[in-house]
Parts: sequence; structure tokens; C-alpha cells
Amino acid sequence: MKEEEEEKEGIFFGAVGTNVAEEAEIGAVKIALEMFASMNWKSSNSLVIELGYSVVFSWCINKELRHWSLHATFLDIETAKCKVGSIVFSLADRNGNDMAFSLALAGVNRPQVFKAW
Repeated sequence: MKEEEEEKEGIFFGAVGTNVAEEAEIGAVKIALEMFASMNWKSSNSLVIELGYSVVFSWCINKELRHWSLHATFLDIETAKCKVGSIVFSLADRNGNDMAFSLALAGVNRPQVFKAW
């Protein structure tokens, strides 16, 4: 995640309750938005959330494509989006997502979510 112009970035890592990569990524989006909403984060710039999977990107920008089994997760995401303000979803360049790749290779197994910003 990053702010459009100021380039503030945040990262978090931890269990999201699934072994399906796409579900894990949408779970991470939910956690990130809830985190920003709880901080009462407001800015004149958009919050940019970069996604690694094109199917997750399509779920975020087109409600009709969302899988029914993730309905509750998307309700939480929509609620958090209202609290955060302007959000832009983008599809990350597969070669440019080095931090996510490094974390995946490390295979860190944590029972709680690690957050940094």
C-alpha cells in the first residue's frame, strides 16, 4: 500500500486463514483497510493498494465478478472503504513486487499479523 504522491508505504505479514492465494490476498486487503480505518486515516490523496493477482484486482473493481463464498469479506471491505476515503486498486508488476516475493520465500510462520508502516 502507498499514498499516491507522498509514497508512504505499509506492509504486513501473517496468517489470513486460507491456503488459497487469491483468498489470502483479498484477506490482506481487508486487514489493510481495517487498519487504516482504525487509524482514522484521511488524506487528500488516494490510498493505492497494489494487488498481485489479476483475479483479485478484478474482484476489487467489479462487484459482479466476486465469488459468493467471499461475500462476508467483501462486506467488511466495503465498510472499511467508506471510512478510509479515496482508494485506488492497481495490479502490481510481477517483476516489481520484490517485497512480497521475499516474504513468500522466507516462509515466515507467525500466529499473529505483523504490521509496519
